[in-house]
Amino acid sequence: MNKSNLRATWLVLSCWAWVIAAMLLVAIWPNFVTIIVALLIIGGRQLSFAILMHDCGHNSLFKSTKLNQFIGTWLVAAPIFSDMQTYSRQHSTHHKDVGTDKDPDLGNYSAYPISKASLLRKVLRDLGGLTALKFWLYILKTRHPSQKSMVKNSALFRGFTVNMGLFLCCYVLNVAWLYLIWLLAYNTTYFLFLRIRHVGEHAVVPNPNSRNMFENTRTTLSSWWERLLVCPVYVNYHIEHHLLPTVPPYNLPLMHRWLIAKEAYKNTPLPKGYIAMLRGVLN
Repeated sequence: MNKSNLRATWLVLSCWAWVIAAMLLVAIWPNFVTIIVALLIIGGRQLSFAILMHDCGHNSLFKSTKLNQFIGTWLVAAPIFSDMQTYSRQHSTHHKDVGTDKDPDLGNYSAYPISKASLLRKVLRDLGGLTALKFWLYILKTRHPSQKSMVKNSALFRGFTVNMGLFLCCYVLNVAWLYLIWLLAYNTTYFLFLRIRHVGEHAVVPNPNSRNMFENTRTTLSSWWERLLVCPVYVNYHIEHHLLPTVPPYNLPLMHRWLIAKEAYKNTPLPKGYIAMLRGVLN
């Protein structure tokens, strides 16, 4: 399935457009309701950046490797303080060893199924900023370069550079406080949506030890509001992605329809929505 620079650019720009729209909403009508709406939308777009970084790491978003490297590093990874190069190295192991002890993502889904109380505690930790605090401590410990000459090349430096740019844009427009909405979303809703994404992909699948992607991975059918928040930029088509990681994300729905026509999902559960998926990972 062919890559399209136009469709890839549209995905990236549309994600940033949603962020700008959400911040404008709060700037024009600053109140409790608009702030909550903005936190939800921006958290979902920050998840979009994580997913697009993942796609650039696979070299599957743009036609050009250089474009994937540049866009992936600066426009989608840096805003959320992620390191595309490190992530890509670990993620290749995930694809090779999914469901095994060698899978670097195993900790994101191996504890499931869990109780409702346990899930609620995780949600509260995410929304309360404790998950973000744990992440901040991790990146400050592991991504601080050992030599001053390496500072400008570090993911942490890139993250602070891009976020400073975001703050300065708000400052120049005389709404410097708006940057706090971005920062608050990153430390709350983003990590909640990221958790739901991880659970949806591999938790409580039919056979986690199988090498069959239809048994060790999950595709979840989604509604429009779920695509806005917890499964943006086609990430819900995860079986399809594991079958052919080089397929661009915007072509995954087409691949999904082709697999349906081939009756490939005959014995594979496809939850209708993320609420149904979450119910399925509870004791």
